[in-house]
Amino acid sequence: MKKSGRNIIKSIAFALVAVMIMGVLGAAFTPKRSDPGSGITNSNARGFYGEPKNSIDVLVLGDSNAYSACSPMYIWNKYGIPTYVAAEGFQNVTGASNLLDEVLTCQKPKLVVFDVNMLWTGKTTLKKVENNLKNLAYKYLPLAQYHNRWKSMSVSDMFGARDYTYRSASRGQYLSMEVKPFSGQSKMVETKAVEDIPEVSKILLDKLIDKCEKNGIKIMFMETPTAKSWNYARHNAMVKYAKAKNIEFVDMNTLKGDYAIDWSTDTRDGGRHLNCKGAEKVSAYLGKYISENYSFKDKRHSEKYADWNNDYLDYVKYMSGETVSLEAQQSEETVSNN
Repeated sequence: MKKSGRNIIKSIAFALVAVMIMGVLGAAFTPKRSDPGSGITNSNARGFYGEPKNSIDVLVLGDSNAYSACSPMYIWNKYGIPTYVAAEGFQNVTGASNLLDEVLTCQKPKLVVFDVNMLWTGKTTLKKVENNLKNLAYKYLPLAQYHNRWKSMSVSDMFGARDYTYRSASRGQYLSMEVKPFSGQSKMVETKAVEDIPEVSKILLDKLIDKCEKNGIKIMFMETPTAKSWNYARHNAMVKYAKAKNIEFVDMNTLKGDYAIDWSTDTRDGGRHLNCKGAEKVSAYLGKYISENYSFKDKRHSEKYADWNNDYLDYVKYMSGETVSLEAQQSEETVSNN
């Protein structure tokens, strides 16, 4: 065999060994539990693993706007629709698609509500591409995400069986009763201007829509209220895209009356995210909308969902000011986009 041929074989063999080592280390470093403190990324967003199999009907995908603005417990009490918010701070479309893949290993949602704010995440096109590639690497190379866990890992954590049984009593909502008013200028002044969806986001969103369709999942678009990261030009872009795809789009920044956000009382951080009071307004509208436009069975009286009724009682206590543990702390920065 010629020297060049031997070198090619050696290179292939080296690559195969490297892939095998990365695979073994990735499996070893991936957390074996899903509870807070296990090392898993955002246990609150991944509490769906701990729910009974195929018990979630509505899945909300999005970034920190979504997990601040959606209250599954409110929707549950009002409509009996089991909803989960699988959202992460600074999420992008690839990260949301990865989470949907995780959900589909144990749940079979009938509807995905996609918070479209993440389509514009990342200040430049290069940043958008980099962060989507990073989330793609996290899916196929877990070691890239969990390499720092060696500092706190035990042997049993490396080679034990996976036990993802943690439940988030808030079903993914980030709970906050803090009030920090927004006093800036509204960006929702009506205009005909259009801020196009970034091309990389549009391509990835098309693929996410295809994935939902292949799994028999309906999809709707939503923009949760935010005074900082949304404007009417983006609203126009989403109206155009949603119409072309024949997908429902609800922009809650345009709502009036009882559902309108009061930026002096309904935000926890000066207009970027809602607090629990604002989340109840969003959830009142969202629950009403999906109950009227999609077909869901009211499951409040099902024994399978007894925990949901019990957790709602704790949610009421929390909303009344009592100290109740309903969630794991969400990370506000899953991937930095600055």
